[in-house]
Amino acid sequence: MAIAAHNRRCMALRQLETALSLYFEKEDYYSVITLSGAADEIFGQLLKAEKKENSLENINKSVAEIYKSLTGEDFDPKEIAKRANRARNSLKHWSPGQPLVVEFDAREEAQDMLNRAIDNYWQLESSLSPAMERFQREFIVAS
Repeated sequence: MAIAAHNRRCMALRQLETALSLYFEKEDYYSVITLSGAADEIFGQLLKAEKKENSLENINKSVAEIYKSLTGEDFDPKEIAKRANRARNSLKHWSPGQPLVVEFDAREEAQDMLNRAIDNYWQLESSLSPAMERFQREFIVAS
């Protein structure tokens, strides 16, 4: 078995591209969520290392500000992140005491996770691959 060096940025890009391919084939939204979630996390950490805000931080900030504006109360950003990552985490983790059945719209969660990963990639690279561009065009038109 040969051990080789692998660049995390390249691995994350490959995961995102594979997730997009599966999404366009309308197959296996669970894997789309997991793969794009992994890419989102790596790209997000790379942005943090560059002292830039990642997509999840942006969502947390926006939701918390809107909630405070509407209610006058603070909203815990951890709860926002927990909701944003619920589907991804339910596909990655389980422990006794947790339900075996979870409810979520797999296609919608796949779209959300792809958007986050693509947003983070854009922040890092200021460019999109053809698959990312196709997704953005189709997602914007469908919205």
